[in-house]
Amino acid sequence: MFENDRHFSHLSNLEREMTFRTEMGLYYSYYKTLVNADSFLVGLNRLMHDNLTEYPETINTLQRFNLYPELVLGGTYRIFNAVTSWLGLEMRVCWQVSRGGGLAPVISCEGLGDPAYWYLAGVWASAGLTAAFLFIQGTELSGDLLGGFLTIICFFFNHGEATRIQWTPPLRESFAFPWSIALNIAVTHIIRAPRPVWSRPILLGSLTLAYLLCWQFAQFTLVAVVGIVYAMYTIGIINPLPMLLILLGISYGFLNNVVLQFGNTLLVTSPLAGCLLGVLLLYLFMEPIIQHLPFPTNMGVQLAFLFVSCTACKLELARIFGIEDDAHIVNILKAKFTNYSDFHTLLYTCSPEFDFLPQESLYKMNETLLIPCVFLVGGAVLVNTLTKIKNNMIQRLDEESEAVKTSLWSSVDPGVMFNGAMLAVYALMAGLIMRLKLFLTPQLCVVTSLLACKKYWKIIERKEIHLAILAVLVSGMCVRGIKNINEQRSIVGEYSNPELEELIEWVQSETHEDAVFAGPMSTMANLLLSTQRPIVNHPHYEHAGLRERTKKVYSIFSRRSAESVYETLLSMKVNYVVLEESWCIRKSRPGCGMVDVWDVEEPQNRHKPSLCPRLFHRSPAPFHRVFANDIFVVLQVPSRYVEIPPPRYHSA
Repeated sequence: MFENDRHFSHLSNLEREMTFRTEMGLYYSYYKTLVNADSFLVGLNRLMHDNLTEYPETINTLQRFNLYPELVLGGTYRIFNAVTSWLGLEMRVCWQVSRGGGLAPVISCEGLGDPAYWYLAGVWASAGLTAAFLFIQGTELSGDLLGGFLTIICFFFNHGEATRIQWTPPLRESFAFPWSIALNIAVTHIIRAPRPVWSRPILLGSLTLAYLLCWQFAQFTLVAVVGIVYAMYTIGIINPLPMLLILLGISYGFLNNVVLQFGNTLLVTSPLAGCLLGVLLLYLFMEPIIQHLPFPTNMGVQLAFLFVSCTACKLELARIFGIEDDAHIVNILKAKFTNYSDFHTLLYTCSPEFDFLPQESLYKMNETLLIPCVFLVGGAVLVNTLTKIKNNMIQRLDEESEAVKTSLWSSVDPGVMFNGAMLAVYALMAGLIMRLKLFLTPQLCVVTSLLACKKYWKIIERKEIHLAILAVLVSGMCVRGIKNINEQRSIVGEYSNPELEELIEWVQSETHEDAVFAGPMSTMANLLLSTQRPIVNHPHYEHAGLRERTKKVYSIFSRRSAESVYETLLSMKVNYVVLEESWCIRKSRPGCGMVDVWDVEEPQNRHKPSLCPRLFHRSPAPFHRVFANDIFVVLQVPSRYVEIPPPRYHSA
């Protein structure tokens, strides 16, 4: 699908890099640094002392970003390349491609010997792990291989709603999602195991570590895992030992990740850190006191303290360290339910990926019978659970309160309860932020595996009838599912962006290697990747300082005076600022043009004309226009001082 969409095999190296826009270009640039360095250690040193990404600051990119996938792929590529060179093997094929349209021909290479193809092979391997782990999770949850097959069938029939790895390979979710599924499998297994084993926290910790190293967002789903497991322990669905093993395993992975990311500030003050600390304090100190309360009051108080302690610990950690890297997340959620808006929030909420889940997605999943199947499973599980609780209550009505709490859930499957609760969390996340449907859709597929679990369908007495009903159901899924697969496979295109290519070639040939650039985040990522010029802002927005840097740069899209913006850029040591036509003029939807965003931030300037269109079409002082095409304009930010070269010495 990726090849069909871009004709990647026939693009030049520059064109391939241009396809990786926004964060993709930023992450791929660090892989390129490792591959092109004189040695792996030299490349690693450049990543740990990087002065190009946030000029003039020097940052440790391994601390700031989740770059361990690039570290692994860069290191393995160097080993692979060295071994094949030593053996005299040629692992790539190159050819000349005539592009037409007045564009010069280019050389294109394909094969694992090409750095881009090695990187993509790592991404596709990760996608393969995702499918494998989904099969294992469906089998584990349902207790039947047929459940695993149902999960995979649903996943591929709803592939367009389950992942976007085929369109955006370098994003963090591409590497992280398999470990999220593997972690849920491990938790399901631990809470079901009749005899918990102390080696399992090591496995769980390793999976947690891999997940957290790959994606900054992983902490939020881990908060859900910890919260759900502790809540299940509180109401008696799981025993204390499995809960403790899971808590220790996730804590072990979290602490190792803090070390490997050199004390990443977003992680140290994250909701996950607050949740782990809050649950630990509640378990050690508050729970013995709360247990003296009568049942079921003790459960309600304990669940209330769970929320209060985790929230308080997270806020206190942020206060102690003075970190506000994740403050924008609270503002995004506030904007979802109120009229609140500010500059940074609008940059997110105006993006389709951060909008509410569209009805079209639900409609597509209904057509493949995915959502109806989940409702069917939910009804069967609910009836089965309530029946067992009722029977347990009748049998144990005279027993002590603690025994009642335990016996109520004695016949209930904790693995099913955990996965059902995770589905509810994922549904809430995807409903608020469309991009997060990558969690919701696969989990819906996993829950569908319970159609194969015989204990929830005792009304169907014979196995042959059960299999026949499942066959009919899968046939119904095929009607739309196969059509979805064919639609995705039929997408055919060819990447071409001559305006961006012209800009990059001009930057490489006409500007000094130390020239500093500012502009739209997506374009800055491409300039860093393809030209290695220093930039002052970039697309990784999960850092308070970077958000303020970007806001200063984006003042060029406001209604301020040219002189005011010039002074701002000059103070940031910017030499050139890039303007993009779509950012200056067009709007993705009403209220989402850059000047509209600034009108919310600076309502007092609404009567003034917008600055960016004037800069794009003309060249008002103190800026100087040095490059222009249909899409991009580059303005020089000249120094306020004029250097007069000394006279040449002439001998008599």
